[in-house]
Amino acid sequence: AMNDYTKGILTGASLILCFFMFVSAKRQGVGEFLGAITVTSVTIVDENANIVGLLSSDIHGGALLALSRPKRDDISVLLTVDERAGGYIHIRNADGKETAYLGSGGGSGGGILNTFSTDGKETVYLGTGEGGGGFVRTYNKFEAMTGYFGTNKDNDGMVGLSNRYGDPGWSETGKK
Repeated sequence: AMNDYTKGILTGASLILCFFMFVSAKRQGVGEFLGAITVTSVTIVDENANIVGLLSSDIHGGALLALSRPKRDDISVLLTVDERAGGYIHIRNADGKETAYLGSGGGSGGGILNTFSTDGKETVYLGTGEGGGGFVRTYNKFEAMTGYFGTNKDNDGMVGLSNRYGDPGWSETGKK
């Protein structure tokens, strides 16, 4: 298949690059500097030639680092940066489900940290609100918001609890 052909070419190119790097390193001797190496992509393989990582430029003018487990096509860790979205990290569990996200984005343009349950449901959202203040939201297994701790639109502290359906139950602000 075409995908196998591409993997073969990438693997071969990586092995050739590694060969030249090792030969050059032996000639240089211990403690010598290799200089700069410029590439558009580096593929990392294990001892059985399974692709386990990729460091590359991406189609949006940024860069990405993808790491996966041997003999698996899913990516376990993805670190990317691009001009549109900024930088972000996606982390997946052994089943390939995303369990954590750290990055920039959202309406505020500030930082975001999300965690997810093993079945892909959001459990915690920590971020920067549109007014520039920080907040934390927690969710139950049905993805209903059960708690909020953060800054309200008047820049006062606020805490709130909701029932299992996400309906507001109790809230308080720090304003006197």
